[in-house]
Amino acid sequence: MTVTRGGGHKGHLGRVMVVDDDASMRRACGRLLATEGWIVVQAEHGRAAVDAMQEGREHFDCVVSDVNMPELDGFGLIKEIRRLDDDLPILLMTGDPSLDGAVRAIDTGALSYIAKPFDQETLASAVARAARRHGVARMRRRAETFAREMLGPKEGDRKEIETCFERALESTWMAFQPIVDYRRKTIYAYEALVRCDEPTMKRPDVLIATAERLDRVHDLGRTIRRAVAKVAPTIPSEILLFVNVHGLELLDEDLFSERGPFAELASRIVLEITERIGLDSVAGPSRVAMLRRLGYRIAVDDLGAGYAALGALATLEPDIVKLDMSLIRDIDRHKAKRRVVGAIATLVHELGGRTVAEGVETTAERDALLDVNMPELDGFGLIKEIRRLDDD
Repeated sequence: MTVTRGGGHKGHLGRVMVVDDDASMRRACGRLLATEGWIVVQAEHGRAAVDAMQEGREHFDCVVSDVNMPELDGFGLIKEIRRLDDDLPILLMTGDPSLDGAVRAIDTGALSYIAKPFDQETLASAVARAARRHGVARMRRRAETFAREMLGPKEGDRKEIETCFERALESTWMAFQPIVDYRRKTIYAYEALVRCDEPTMKRPDVLIATAERLDRVHDLGRTIRRAVAKVAPTIPSEILLFVNVHGLELLDEDLFSERGPFAELASRIVLEITERIGLDSVAGPSRVAMLRRLGYRIAVDDLGAGYAALGALATLEPDIVKLDMSLIRDIDRHKAKRRVVGAIATLVHELGGRTVAEGVETTAERDALLDVNMPELDGFGLIKEIRRLDDD
């Protein structure tokens, strides 16, 4: 078993398994993906790949496999992997493509079918797309199953889940992560992050998944807004407050009510629209327009993590765009990332919006972002420095 890492990239994108009995092809794919920033584990046939997955402690984000191999071919490998992981994306590659083979690959459970020979961009793009899909699916499945497992043997008991969810709502509190304007050396805003003391739902993704499962997204949203409104008077009035709003909350009239907890705070509230998948392409923008008329600013997050956020840039016309940390991580080492981020920042500014870089943790990342005109940053690695400068 061979592990390949990109020089200086530290495998920042995740882990990929490459399976091929052709050693030269296996090494070529490994080097190519490592150059892109993946940690690549190489296996010489399907059985070796399955053994590595069963023995290893770290998960994989994608598997790239040849079809024709000894011991266990690509189709057999898919079946074995599906016994271990329902969501892991598998890309099959072959030098003898055919319609029948492609249909069989998809029917067996492969995500895509790549014909050899292929260029670097084809493979890199296919793996990146597959890994993004896997990340979303894994987060969803893990959140839902985690909640059920923590509830014990009566995992199908809706009443027990509702009882736990009620306890979660009663113990909800907010953590506030700073967003800084580094050039001005000031805190520009705080992002309110939901937390609760209910043991089965301490993870926010579990709490949100449970709200979705119980059809109680509105209840969770109202609880969050009350909690933020309670803390807001203790935060200087010139500092904005970012609050995550589930796409389904755009249908909750309480969010638009003049008697709601945010009614008097609208001018300093930035509503960050999350969970946009399935958001009505007509009703969504019209509801957002109503919120703007009430005085709220609108933000979208995760720009760079997929096409949904890019679509939201066009349909929701946000005031603030938050760039996903996948674009920010190690940006000082990637010229292409700097060019992409700089182009996005320029586009957003031309449209009259502002940008925020998520997950900034190093001074090198900070400096690279300043060079492309992105001074507004979030990340716990920077707030200590800002506070030290304020104290001087």
